[in-house]
Amino acid sequence: MPYVLCSRISIGGMSFGGVHDVQIERSIYKLGATAVVKVPVTAILQYSGMPPTEIETAKAIKAGDPVSIELGYDGIYNLEFKGYVKQLNLKTPLEIVCEDAFYLTRKKSITLSGKTTLQDVLKKSGLDIAYCTTLTLSQFQVDNRPVSWVLGKLQKDYGLSIFFDINGKVYASDPFKVVGDTVKYTLRKNVIKDDDLKYQLAEDVRLKIKAVCIYRDGTKVEAEIGASDGTEKTIYFYDVQDKNELIVLANAALKRHSYDGYSGRIETFLFPFAAPAMLAELRDEVYNMRDGRYYVESVTVSYGRSGARRTVEIGLKI
Repeated sequence: MPYVLCSRISIGGMSFGGVHDVQIERSIYKLGATAVVKVPVTAILQYSGMPPTEIETAKAIKAGDPVSIELGYDGIYNLEFKGYVKQLNLKTPLEIVCEDAFYLTRKKSITLSGKTTLQDVLKKSGLDIAYCTTLTLSQFQVDNRPVSWVLGKLQKDYGLSIFFDINGKVYASDPFKVVGDTVKYTLRKNVIKDDDLKYQLAEDVRLKIKAVCIYRDGTKVEAEIGASDGTEKTIYFYDVQDKNELIVLANAALKRHSYDGYSGRIETFLFPFAAPAMLAELRDEVYNMRDGRYYVESVTVSYGRSGARRTVEIGLKI
């Protein structure tokens, strides 16, 4: 018996039982998760004791309206997105562009100066912290800038993975530091498509690690190891003793990223649920020596009249 798709989508004061299309993107490398919802340009409003009224959807929705998207099968839902309307694209069907709690960081500006810590910056930004790595920031100067700009600077200058969870709490840490629940996949069973999933051998990986250490006084030390013509990956460290120790850490990182295992993307149904920072446990009943657990870096959810899919991108083998 086939599963029947279902959705509960609320935007502002409106609820949509059916939509043309939904696309949701979340990643440990993106400050904000996004959702694009395509709905009819007109909608029927039904109030208790009143006759139905037809309205233009674009006039009933405005930037800043709260958004909740639940998707699933047979009346069983996953909460896939919570956030706010960022903008409306006046097309047919109407496109409603949404952003998660990162949207609110555009509305507040702060000023900072002198020596501080990552935790203090996030607190002064008015953010609800789920996890924050211990990090001293020397001479972190911010002159009346939006919090969104501050988060972008932290991400760029310190190599941090900064993102918000479904409840609007912020995570700021080294990539792969935050680890969530485990989702289990068996190839050719609950994986619909694995064409973009590649199996690699450690000896075939061509990688160059650029290790950057940032000291408390703001100075930096760098070291490079690995294949000179390999794919470059920058990894940040903090308060390492000296360059020799940095090289040792860089070698360890090179070994960690050069593994026998999978990389790439798989396409699945909406169930089981998966989100960035979870672990994907992959099983292959034909080649069971390839079984392993991998860090989920990004998830894209598509939902519409043609069906629903979840694309899971995996990274580091854990």
